[in-house]
Amino acid sequence: MDVLHNHIITLPNSADSFIVDEIRDRLAQGHTVRIAFGGESMLPLIRGTHDKIELSPVVGPLRKGDVCLFLYQGRCVVHRLISIKGENLVFRGDNCARKERVARTDVVARLSGVVRPDGNTVECDSFKWRSLSMAVAVRRTVANTISGIFSRRRRQWERWVYFAVLLTLMWAPVGLLGVPLDNFIFGLRADHLLHASVYIPCAIFVMDFFRMSRYKMFYTWLASLSIGLFTELVQYLLPYRGFDVNDLVANSFGVTLGVVVILVAKRNRR
Repeated sequence: MDVLHNHIITLPNSADSFIVDEIRDRLAQGHTVRIAFGGESMLPLIRGTHDKIELSPVVGPLRKGDVCLFLYQGRCVVHRLISIKGENLVFRGDNCARKERVARTDVVARLSGVVRPDGNTVECDSFKWRSLSMAVAVRRTVANTISGIFSRRRRQWERWVYFAVLLTLMWAPVGLLGVPLDNFIFGLRADHLLHASVYIPCAIFVMDFFRMSRYKMFYTWLASLSIGLFTELVQYLLPYRGFDVNDLVANSFGVTLGVVVILVAKRNRR
């Protein structure tokens, strides 16, 4: 333990009950406690093994968006408060999908600052910090929503719904229904945009059929392209539809964009 001249107490980062009691005691004495932050659960705003965090007593009511140190299943966790339900609080790391539900009494301290390796401190009450926090929280919520929609368990039945809708759109007599497809949106034909958009999720559902880890996305891409080609070839045989090379290109673009989205999501998850 190291007592500094500006009343900042530096403690090791540990889930040991002694450390928690020491933090509570020092905060009660009016000190600001500084601990090392490990892990990557609060990226990108707090960088594990690089930054240190400053903790202050919880004065007044907690607000959504506050980053707090709390006890969860016998360990210390530093995550963001995303929901308040009476005396129950819901926390989540900015780089996490899972949530923690704890009681108000489990909250030990509130984050007041982040100390960068160069010694500069980012105040957590500043407008810049709260704006960045809001942007990160929204991004995480959107990412979790998309992940939930396309979770592996849900994809077991979603894939059949998707392919049924896909084949209906590709083979149904849409023109006979009076649906205009020759309009232009941002200089692109509406039917080409339709073809590209409906094929974006194709790779997500095809991906589950290929279990090999090496070249998995390459086979997924080829199989998805084959589906786009197959639907266009069938259109050639239908009297009320027709084969169009531009539609095939739009299908391929949508498939490729879907593969890129998967690769980016996998990279961010790592």
